[in-house]
Amino acid sequence: MEYMWKTSFVSATLFVLALLAADVARGEGDFIIVKRFHKKRVPRQAVGGPVAQQIGSQWGSGFGSGSGGVPLPGGVAATVSTLPLPTTPPPIVTPPEQKKPEIYALDIKSTVTSRYAKTVVTSRLANKADEAREAVFEISLPKTAFISNFSMTIDNVTYFGEVKEKEKAEKEYKKAVSKGQSAGKVSATPKRENKFKVSVNVAAQSKVTFNLTYEELLQRRLGSYELVLSIRPQQVVRHLKIDVRIIETRDIVMLDVPNIRRSITDNTYGSGELEGVEIARPSPNRAHIQYRPTDMEQMRMSPSGISGDFLVRYDVKRDLSVGDIQIVNGYFVHYFAPSGLPVVPKNIVFIIDKSGSMGGTKMRQTKQAMNTILKDLRDHDRFNVMPFSYSSTMWRPNEMVLATRENIESARTYVRRSINAGGGTNINQAIIDAADLLRRVTDDQPNSPRSASLIIFLTDGLPSVGESKPRNIMVNVKNAIREQVSLFCLGFGKDVDFPFLEKMALENRGLARRIYEDSDAALQLKGFYDEVATPLLFDVQMRYPENLVTDLTPVDFNTYFDGSELVVAGRLSNEVGRTLDVSVVGNTVDSQLTLEKEVNVTAPHKALLNRQAVGDFTQRLWAYLTIKHYLKQRLIATPEEKTNLTAKALELSLKYNFVTPLTSMIVVKPEEKEVAEEEKEADGAADVPGGSASGSGGRGRPSSFGQTYSGSPVRQAARPRPQPKYQPSPSRSRGGGGGGGGGHSVDGDPHFIVDMPGLNATLCFDINGEAGDVLNLLRDHGLGTVVNARVVAAKRIPDGKQKLPTYFGELSIVVGSTRIYITPYKIVLQGRDPTHDLVIPWGKRSKLIRGPVDIDVRRRRMSIRHVGSGVEFMVLQHPVRADHPIKPDYLGFYVQNGKGLSKDVHGLIGQFHYGTATLHVDDEPLEGGVKKARIYIKDRKVEVHEKERRNHLINRRVQCWLAPNNADQLIDGNWRDYLVPEMFTINNSQLADSAIL
Repeated sequence: MEYMWKTSFVSATLFVLALLAADVARGEGDFIIVKRFHKKRVPRQAVGGPVAQQIGSQWGSGFGSGSGGVPLPGGVAATVSTLPLPTTPPPIVTPPEQKKPEIYALDIKSTVTSRYAKTVVTSRLANKADEAREAVFEISLPKTAFISNFSMTIDNVTYFGEVKEKEKAEKEYKKAVSKGQSAGKVSATPKRENKFKVSVNVAAQSKVTFNLTYEELLQRRLGSYELVLSIRPQQVVRHLKIDVRIIETRDIVMLDVPNIRRSITDNTYGSGELEGVEIARPSPNRAHIQYRPTDMEQMRMSPSGISGDFLVRYDVKRDLSVGDIQIVNGYFVHYFAPSGLPVVPKNIVFIIDKSGSMGGTKMRQTKQAMNTILKDLRDHDRFNVMPFSYSSTMWRPNEMVLATRENIESARTYVRRSINAGGGTNINQAIIDAADLLRRVTDDQPNSPRSASLIIFLTDGLPSVGESKPRNIMVNVKNAIREQVSLFCLGFGKDVDFPFLEKMALENRGLARRIYEDSDAALQLKGFYDEVATPLLFDVQMRYPENLVTDLTPVDFNTYFDGSELVVAGRLSNEVGRTLDVSVVGNTVDSQLTLEKEVNVTAPHKALLNRQAVGDFTQRLWAYLTIKHYLKQRLIATPEEKTNLTAKALELSLKYNFVTPLTSMIVVKPEEKEVAEEEKEADGAADVPGGSASGSGGRGRPSSFGQTYSGSPVRQAARPRPQPKYQPSPSRSRGGGGGGGGGHSVDGDPHFIVDMPGLNATLCFDINGEAGDVLNLLRDHGLGTVVNARVVAAKRIPDGKQKLPTYFGELSIVVGSTRIYITPYKIVLQGRDPTHDLVIPWGKRSKLIRGPVDIDVRRRRMSIRHVGSGVEFMVLQHPVRADHPIKPDYLGFYVQNGKGLSKDVHGLIGQFHYGTATLHVDDEPLEGGVKKARIYIKDRKVEVHEKERRNHLINRRVQCWLAPNNADQLIDGNWRDYLVPEMFTINNSQLADSAIL
C-alpha cells in the first residue's frame, strides 16, 4: 500500500534565481531538469525567454521590471551574464521540511468461509499540514480477486463507489478530468496482482478514511490454500492490525503463518512462523489469526515499516469421498479433492523455444528449471524433450522413454549442452510433432497402464517461421491433439502473444500461465510443473440430477492433479426435495472410480450459520465462478457467442457489484465550495417558515476519484421556499396547486398532512393501524416508485387516552432498481443479495448515487432524489430517549418535491398530488369555537374540522382541516385497502391496478 502526498512550492530569493538560470544554461540533452525546488522537465528548445519567464513567475517577482519575473530575451548565456552574481557563493535556501503524512491506522480484516474469502481494508490518514494535500491510496490485490465495494469518508462525509459498465465509467472519468477535477486511476500490473489506486485532496488538519472490499476464491495449490494480504504502507503505522477468520465445514489439519514475504521467492525476514502473530483455534474447523505489530517490530523489518505480503496457508481434512457440498439459500458449491488415490503415470513432452530471443538470461533460467523438473519425474513416467526454432528436434527421436535414472541424467546433459538459442519460431510444427509423438505411443501400446498425456510448451515470442497466422495454428493444433492430450502453454516474458497461447490451451484441455522475466523465473517454471506433476484422475465428471439443478459452472474436468481441487457451483431448482444425489466419475490408473452421496438440502452446515461467516457465500461464489467462466470462454468463442457471453458476464458483474474486466467503479466528490453552499442551504431550511425545498435542485460539479474505480455525483440542495403560516380561510392559497409539487407528509402518530391543487387549505388525517401493519404511502407506475411503511405501537396508552398511539417504525422506498430500507437505527441500500447490502448510519454525513437515486444523509435527515425527474423525498429520524414512557423511536416521511410525479401516482398520500376538491367553511363553529367545514372530493362529501399539527420538517405547528375516522370518504376506498403483505410489496395493495415495476 502506498501513500503519496503532494504540494506546490512557493518562492525563492534573487541569488537562487541566478543559480537556477545558470543550471539551465549548463543543461545537456533533450530535456533539462530544474533542480533544488522542483523536478519539472523542461524542453531544451524552450530555454530562452519562455523558460526564464517560467522560472521568474514561479520563484518570485521584483527582479527587473514587471511582477511576473525576469524576461530573458535571446540566448540564455547573454541573459545570465546580465545577472549581478555575487563574488561569494550565496547561502543555499532550502524549503521548510513538509510534514509527512500519517497513516495512523490500518486495519485489514479477512473472513474465509469454506474457501471463499472476503477482505475489507480500512485505512485512516491524517493531514497534519497547514495546507491541503493530495493523498494517494494504493493497494495490491490478488489477481483473481474482484473488488465489490469502496468508500471513503472525508470530513464526516462518506462517498460510495458504484460499479458501472466500463465504457460508461470511462466517459464519466474523462469528463471529470476534462474539468480539471482531482482524479485517480486504478492500474492493473501485468503480473501476479492487480493494483487499486485512488487519490483525494485532503484539507489542512483533516482526516480521510478509505474502505475497500474485495472477494476471491482461494485456490488449492500444492496441497494448501493460501490467503495473501498486501501490507505496504511505506511507513510505520501506529495502529496496524491484521485479523483473519477461517470457517470451514471440515477440520483444519494444517495451518501456517510464515514470515512476511517481500516477493514470491524472497523471504528475507527469516524462516518459520511470523513473530508476534496470535493464532486461536475456537474449534477444530475454525481459526482466528491476529497480527498487531508494534512500532519497534515494524521498524525491525525495515526503517519504513512492513513492506510485503502477510500469508496464511491452511488445508482441511480429506478422504476418498464425493467431497464437500455446501448449500445456502438455494445455491450450492461442490468441492472435490479426494485423497488416497494412486498416481496416474504421465506421458509428457517438454517443448522448449530456442529461438534467438531466448538467448541469455531466459535460456539460462529455462535450463535451470528443466534440470530440477527432470529430476522430479517418477520412474513410471515417460517423457521426451523437444527444442525448436526453425524446426523441431527431439532428444530421443520418435520415442517416449521411461524416466529411469540413466535416461534422466542423459536428458539433463542434453538440455545443458545441446540447447542453444538461435533462429526463428515455428510454433505450429513443434506442437504438431509433439502431438503426433504422443498419439503414436498411446496407439501403439493399447495394453499399457492408463496414463495422462501432457505437452508443456514454453515460448517467449510470436510465430515467425512456417505457419504464422495464430488462427490457422489453433486449427492445426486442435486437429493434431484430437482431445487426447492436455496442452499447457507457458508464455515467457513481455513480448509473447499470451492471448493466443491462452486460447490454444483452452481449446486443448489445458491452461496457460505467464512466466515473468524476474530473478525467480526458474522457480516460476518449476512451480507450475509441480502443480501438474501428479495426476490422480483423468476424464472427471461431476454429476447432478438435471431437473433439480440449473446454471451450473463447468462440471467436466480433464485431469485432477494431487494438491489441487475441482470446484462446481450452481442453483437448485424449485423441484428439489429434501435431498440431492451427487456423484463423481473418473478414471484412475487401473479402473473407473465412482463416488456417490445423498446431500441434505434443507439446512446448511452449522459452521456456515456462524455470525462471522460470509452470508450467502454460495450465491456470491456461484456468481464469481460463472463470471470467470464466461470471461474465459470469450477467448475461444465465435463473434456471436462472444457477444452473448459478454452480455451475460456484464449482467452478473453489475448485479453483484463486481469490478471485472467489463466494469469499473466510479466515486465522485463535490467541490468544496458547493459542499459549503449545500450545507448552508440545507441547515437553513429548518429555520425558514414553510421551509420545504421544492425546487428542482441543480447539480454540483462532481470531482472524480478513480478511473477504473470511480463514483457518485453529489446533489446540490434546492433553495428553501418560504411559506407563511397557514390560517384556514377560503381566501388563502396553499402550495402544491396545479399539480405542482405539494407538501405531503406523514409523521408522528401517524399524522398525515396533504395539500391538493385548487384547494385553499391543508388537509390532515390519522390512520390508526395496528403494530406490524404495512401501508402503501405512495406508488407511481410512471416513475417506478413505491413507498411503504410499517406501523409500530407506543409502549402504553397515555393517561386520559382511549387508544394506543402508533407510529411508522420502518420505511421501504423503491425507485427503479434501487431499494432502500430505513429504520430509526440504520439505512440499508439493498444489493442484489443480502451480503452486498450497503448500511449507512444515521448521524453521519453520507452522499452517494445508487442507480437513478441521489441520496444525501445529514444528521437526522435523509434526502432521496430521483435524478431524472427531480422528485425528492425527505425522511426524518426521531430517536426517543430510552426511558420515555410512551414513544418508541420512529420515522417521518415528506414529499419534498413532487413536480415530477406522474399522473398515475396513488397511495395514502400519493392520491392527493393531482386530486381536486372544494372546501366550504360552515358559519357555525363546533363547541369551543372550533371551525368546521365540508370538503367535496370526487363524488364524496367529507365533514372536517379545524386542527393543529406539528410539521417536524420545519419544526412548527400548522393548521389544517382534519378528516376523522381514518380518513373515511377522504381517501379512495377504506384505509385497509392500502395494506400490503411485505415492506417491499410493490403491486399487491387492493387498489393497485398494475405492477409498478
